[in-house]
Amino acid sequence: MDQIYTGLKYRLLALLGFKGPFRSSGEVLAAADRLICALEDGGFEAAAASVRRGFVSLNGLTDGWALFLEGLEKAERALPPLAPPGLRRSLADLRSAARFALFGR
Repeated sequence: MDQIYTGLKYRLLALLGFKGPFRSSGEVLAAADRLICALEDGGFEAAAASVRRGFVSLNGLTDGWALFLEGLEKAERALPPLAPPGLRRSLADLRSAARFALFGR
């Protein structure tokens, strides 16, 4: 268990320190919260629900990041083609963060 925790800790440190637009775990969480609100405000309820389900699964472990990534991917598929580019960019940024936490790339 200690090896798993240590590996995850170093992946998260790499993610939060060197990958993507996020510099702290607080920024990742705030970005996810802002995205959920923006999706709801835009009337994209199914996409917001998918992100929310993944967001509440974040527990600091790999399985939580996998569920978060899955929720983000479902949300993107739920968006109509004419959805605002800013929403798609936010989804892409968070997907990159989740992928990096999972796979280190």
